Amino acid sequence: MKKYVNFSVNDFVTDDYFQYWVSHPADESPRVFWEGWLQQHPEKREDVEEARAILESIRFSNHTLSHEDLTQLWDRIRNIDNDRELKSHQPGLARAWYAAAAVTLILMVSAFFLFQRQEPWKEYHTAYGETRTVVLPDNSQVILNANSTLRILKDWNDKADREIWLEGEAFFSVVHTKTNQPFRVRTDDGVSVDVLGTMFNVYKRTLKTTVILKSGQIRLNLPMAESQEKILMKPGDMVEFKGKKYKKEEVDPQLYTAWTQNKIILNHTSLGEMVRMLRDNYGLEVKVADATLLEQTVSGSMPLASAEDLLQQMAKAFQLKITREGSTITIEE
Repeated sequence: MKKYVNFSVNDFVTDDYFQYWVSHPADESPRVFWEGWLQQHPEKREDVEEARAILESIRFSNHTLSHEDLTQLWDRIRNIDNDRELKSHQPGLARAWYAAAAVTLILMVSAFFLFQRQEPWKEYHTAYGETRTVVLPDNSQVILNANSTLRILKDWNDKADREIWLEGEAFFSVVHTKTNQPFRVRTDDGVSVDVLGTMFNVYKRTLKTTVILKSGQIRLNLPMAESQEKILMKPGDMVEFKGKKYKKEEVDPQLYTAWTQNKIILNHTSLGEMVRMLRDNYGLEVKVADATLLEQTVSGSMPLASAEDLLQQMAKAFQLKITREGSTITIEE
């Protein structure tokens, strides 16, 4: 995330997503994001640790600040201010230290009240085998594919940017606002999609992020090894990002977005790709007796139904024997 590169300790302390990570260390999504971001920006680790220490001291050392506590804090700020005036003859470094101390105390009080708010996130989630249409506060629509999570801030409409965090897969139909409010989709590997009023698909599973643009225009921001790569995409473009490298190609977006209409369009689609879908969208464990079977391909279309119906259709299309025992699938020739 580009903006965090230029953050100071104070910026981290007052950032909503950073605060949420510190106050919810068990939540996997922010933890994965921030750990990954720090691996990309090790030079910011000292600032991050200092900011986290400030927030943790506020949250955990004193869960309730009494009126007397607040009064004492503000007295300390005023005293520092007075001392700074009295010591104005001292070198600039000392004056700067007193000013920084006053700012830190103010931030501590502000951050405390931020932590007293309810959790700032509103979350939409789909189970295995489920799709869901979400209408956002600005009337943009998102179709969530199976086993996916969409997260926005509760005061999303009041923010300068309409930011969304995605895990899994979703199809976005974004409306333009009168104030030209930016719309941005983020994934936990540092990829972000800046939207200019459009329809597009974002797929983020395991180590790969794929973006397919159906209509309109988007700018894709990729965290490369030593820089930030910006790619302006046009309809029909697909960009796949994996391991700090990307590839761009022209595709038929309908092949990748047909799931929003509850069907699958197969165009020389391999059995390996279908197995991946069984794992990602239905939570099934798949065993293949002969690995060479994964290279078989098929073309056509089939309805996207229950896992059982899909398995039957796959067995017929690929002419294979597919058996199921609980959540374990075995595929044989």
